[in-house]
Amino acid sequence: MDEGSTAFTVAFPEAKKTRTANTLATASLVVFWILWGIQSFGGSDVPDLPWFILGLISFGLFVGFSTYGWRRQKELVPLINQRFAEVFSAHTKEDYPKDVDILKVHRFVAVRRADGSVRLWGVKRKKDIFNVFPMT
Repeated sequence: MDEGSTAFTVAFPEAKKTRTANTLATASLVVFWILWGIQSFGGSDVPDLPWFILGLISFGLFVGFSTYGWRRQKELVPLINQRFAEVFSAHTKEDYPKDVDILKVHRFVAVRRADGSVRLWGVKRKKDIFNVFPMT
């Protein structure tokens, strides 16, 4: 088996930051809905102002974490695609297609060789790691 047809792995540790921000945003939204439920359906003996303030704080955290995660992911997409293309080309000795966003790939990437034939490469993503393997 030649060097260009072996499986390899590409890691992107930067992707953990956006994943953490998205997790914190989801947790803040859940806390907001819980506090809103307590304020709306709680008994008359529950004072409204503290629950309202806590709800606003959790909603503000949700908006902040969501915005941070969205902006960070928007910055990282071109960098991840560029680095993946470089590693892919180095391992396979084939040109990576310019119009393919690796973050949107679900199963495989079709690469056209210099002789005009097409070769399929399987892609499996686990959090911040891409496993790439030849399919044909």
